[in-house]
Amino acid sequence: MDVFKRINEIVEKTNIDDFRIDSYTGADLLITGSFDFAYYHEVEVEFHEVMYLSLPVLFSNPLFRLASDDEIEVVRKFIAVSDRHTVFCIEAESDASFEKIPFYVVAESVRLREGIVYYYEREHLEENERIADWVKRKS
Repeated sequence: MDVFKRINEIVEKTNIDDFRIDSYTGADLLITGSFDFAYYHEVEVEFHEVMYLSLPVLFSNPLFRLASDDEIEVVRKFIAVSDRHTVFCIEAESDASFEKIPFYVVAESVRLREGIVYYYEREHLEENERIADWVKRKS
């Protein structure tokens, strides 16, 4: 999957190693990745039509991939996985362990967005830069 190839490349070749669940609407899951969440994030991984989620809110050094057949069978003990859904695996460190543990997201699709999203107001944004929607703007 090209999305996961790219996100794994970003994790491997940059200092973006911390990830968190930014929002979950019950259908869409937004995971953001950053070197410094105090000021910005640089990567957004968005899963659409999520039907199952086993993932800590904060995790580090992830490896994104498709779940193996054996892992899919484990997930099927919790939910019925339909043909339109894919079982995604995120192997990551959590605050409980520095050892990578497999976590799962079952969703219809996944999308990657790259670019800096600032958590404060600033001028002169460049291409692929924006200010987070929740930042209060001066009138």
